[in-house]
Amino acid sequence: MFNKRRLIALVLVGSVVAAGSALAQGAPGTTPIVGLSTVTTYSVDGRVTAIDPTTRMVTLTLISGAPVSHKVSEAVQNLGVVKCGDQVFVGYEEKLSFVLSGPNARPPRDRDNSVVVGASGPRAEAGVAASQTVANWWVVGVDASAGTLSLVNPAGGQVRTYNVVTPEGRAQLPRVKTGDYLTAIDSLILVVSITPKK
Repeated sequence: MFNKRRLIALVLVGSVVAAGSALAQGAPGTTPIVGLSTVTTYSVDGRVTAIDPTTRMVTLTLISGAPVSHKVSEAVQNLGVVKCGDQVFVGYEEKLSFVLSGPNARPPRDRDNSVVVGASGPRAEAGVAASQTVANWWVVGVDASAGTLSLVNPAGGQVRTYNVVTPEGRAQLPRVKTGDYLTAIDSLILVVSITPKK
C-alpha cells in the first residue's frame, strides 16, 4: 500500500527540485562564453525527536547528538504519520553554475522546476527530489582589481554588489563586461529515507 511518509521527509530539509535544459543554443556569437560551477554535498543520519503539529516544526537528532529543526511546508498534509523515533537518512547535493552571455545574447527565461519521486517498502520509505532554478542578472559594474561584480534584476530593483572570492571566479572576472547577462543555475538533488520506529 502506498504511504506518503517519504514526502514529509523531503520537506524536512527544504523545498525541492528539478529537470530541464538550462540554456538553449542561440545564433552564432550569442552562446554562453564563461561557466563556473560549485558543488556542495553532505549526508546525515538522525532520528525524529520532536514534532509540533501546531507550528509544523520537526526536530531530528543527528548521530552526533546535535538537533536540527525545520518547518514542514503546508503543502504536506500528512504530517501526522511521522512519529518520534523514526530513523531518517538525508543525502543532499547542490550544484551552482554561473554562465556569462554577451550583451546581444538572449538569456534563458527565469524558471523554477521541480520533481519528486517516492517509493514505499515493507521496512522503509524513500524519496528523491530534484530541482533547478534559473535566474538572470544584468551586469551593471565590474571591478576586476577589487574582485567585485555588481548585478541587477533585468526587471528592475536594487543593484547588488558581490565579492568574487574563488581563484577560478577572479580569473574569469576580466571577461565580464557591463551589459552582459549572468545566468545563475541552481540544481539540487535530495534523497531521503525514513525507517519507522521499531
